[in-house]
Order: sequence, then C-alpha cells, then structure tokens
Amino acid sequence: MKTNNLQKLREQSPLIHNITNIVVANYVANGLLSMGCSPIMSNAIEEMDELPAICQALVINIGTLTSEQVKSMLKAGISANKNNIPVVLDPVGVGATSFRKQTVETLLKEIKF
Repeated sequence: MKTNNLQKLREQSPLIHNITNIVVANYVANGLLSMGCSPIMSNAIEEMDELPAICQALVINIGTLTSEQVKSMLKAGISANKNNIPVVLDPVGVGATSFRKQTVETLLKEIKF
C-alpha cells in the first residue's frame, strides 16, 4: 500500500520554527497543526542559536518587520544552515519599502533558502 505525503508528514510530526508576522501567526500555527506538524513561534534572539538546530524547518516571514526581528532572522537562518535545516522565506511586501527590500537582500545574501 502506498502512503501519501500528508500521511508521512503526520507520522514524522516535524517541529517547524516560525519567525512570522503577528497578523498570521495563529493561522500558520493552526495550519501546521492541521497537517500534523508541531509549530513553534519564536523571534527571541536569545533562542536563535539553539531553536533552529532542533527543528526540521525554519520559516521566515517579513510581514510585520522590525529591526530586532531582522537580527533574529539572520541568526536563526545562519544556525539552520549550519545544521542543514531547510529554510523558507516569505517576502511579504518586499517591494513596499526600502527597509523590506534591503532586509530581503541581506537575508538572501547571508542565508541559503
């Protein structure tokens, strides 16, 4: 009998680290839970060395961007790369302001997505 990808995902129940915007954090967490994942929502810079290393993926969303959050994103992405953890970028509104554009340029330069 063949198993589908959703079934495999539910069997593995991966821990997914999300640095996401406050507008969608609840939706993202609930969506991941509905697929069988274990979401963790954190942008505390103090956790960005350890947390990505124990997760199965990192999602970076720039929807409600702050300077402090950018520091956390960079630190988390570098940690994830060091530990061979996949990193996904959601560049919300990247063209809306120079801050967003510069942030995404920096993220793309420093992190392998």
